[in-house]
Amino acid sequence: MLRIHVENEPEAVRLRLEGKLIHPWVDELFRVWMDVSPRIPGHWGVLVDLSEVSFVDAHGKAMLAAMRRTGCSLQGPTPFIEAVIEEVESLSKD
Repeated sequence: MLRIHVENEPEAVRLRLEGKLIHPWVDELFRVWMDVSPRIPGHWGVLVDLSEVSFVDAHGKAMLAAMRRTGCSLQGPTPFIEAVIEEVESLSKD
């Protein structure tokens, strides 16, 4: 299961994810991302908060890499999420 919370902040829209970012939920993340993108005025960006994500499969990593390539920021304080972000960063450069 994946929950996606949309939070408007002064300089970004935060997508706070909870649960597992796995294949069945990747399309939902894409849909929410596309829904919030037109609402971002000027120089606002999208921040993807992975703090409460417990697992990311290959489909989820590919989605995060695509988001990263378009300028989204990724954040998460746990060693697991830091490793995922490091992998996604390398994928987003390909």
